[in-house]
Amino acid sequence: MPLLSSGIPQQLPSWERPFLGIFLLAIVLGIGSCHPPPDASLPVYGSPDSPRLRQVVAGLQVGLAPRRLELVTVPEFAPPNDEALNRIRAQHPPLLLVLGSPALLWVAPVEKRLPVVFAMVANPYVTGAAPDPERPDIHQKNITGIASPPPVQAALAQGARLLGLGSWGMLYDPQEGQAVEVAQLFTHLAPAYGLTPLTETSSDAATDLPALERLVSRGARVLYLPPTATASRYAPLLLSWGREKRIKVVSSHPEVDHQGAILWVALDYQALGREAASLAQRVLAGERPEDIPILEKTPLQIVADESFLRYWSGYPGVPGN
Repeated sequence: MPLLSSGIPQQLPSWERPFLGIFLLAIVLGIGSCHPPPDASLPVYGSPDSPRLRQVVAGLQVGLAPRRLELVTVPEFAPPNDEALNRIRAQHPPLLLVLGSPALLWVAPVEKRLPVVFAMVANPYVTGAAPDPERPDIHQKNITGIASPPPVQAALAQGARLLGLGSWGMLYDPQEGQAVEVAQLFTHLAPAYGLTPLTETSSDAATDLPALERLVSRGARVLYLPPTATASRYAPLLLSWGREKRIKVVSSHPEVDHQGAILWVALDYQALGREAASLAQRVLAGERPEDIPILEKTPLQIVADESFLRYWSGYPGVPGN
């Protein structure tokens, strides 16, 4: 019997033709099933779990609706190549969303094919995903994402503008890597705004109070609350000093209540999640991660407490600095 180029017979008995139609329909449906529907769920692999991570996920959900997100979080110091990550990779999803520097540190060395979009990473150039902050267009081919450095520079700039020049103090825990990086930024950037940076270290709640008192005795006119995990330990004490008008407090911490800070400059993590969702949509639409440079996004929340500003401004009849 003569065949078409597809291998299908040109002529079939009438009783076989309905079965051929069913057969062709099954092939078409089978081909279509190889591609996930547009509302298929996407895995989110994050570390460590925290309120800020959950805010990023909320922003992602808004930007990626109606897709569902399947969040998997692991402790910051979990072993690499953990079982949860291996389960995600074995499912071959269309895209893997990675939140947090520890998560990217684990994903980048082991995943070389699955498209990856990361966010909530301050410095991706120390994770193995990309080598050079001067060349954000050069990175691992299957990975792109958003770098969101801590808002130290914005806090210094806004604080200098509102509060004037002088000495700023910062307490940090030298055992926390992010705290060390923020302290380095603080020390490096402050002079550009006419500010003198003073730092003290403390690795235990018992030594936090003496370290803060040393900063004040050394002449700090403003104490800066950094956006680090260990700063949560002494944040209530420092903010109580602010409420009592013992000293000006500028906070960049996104999670603790900032009442007591004369100025709050923090990352807007939900907005960051929406930015990451826009990038993920580009990859899902067919753009290759290797063609998308790493973006730098620092959406901010800025709140100035006018009652504290009036108190410390030295208006007539109001105690000054």
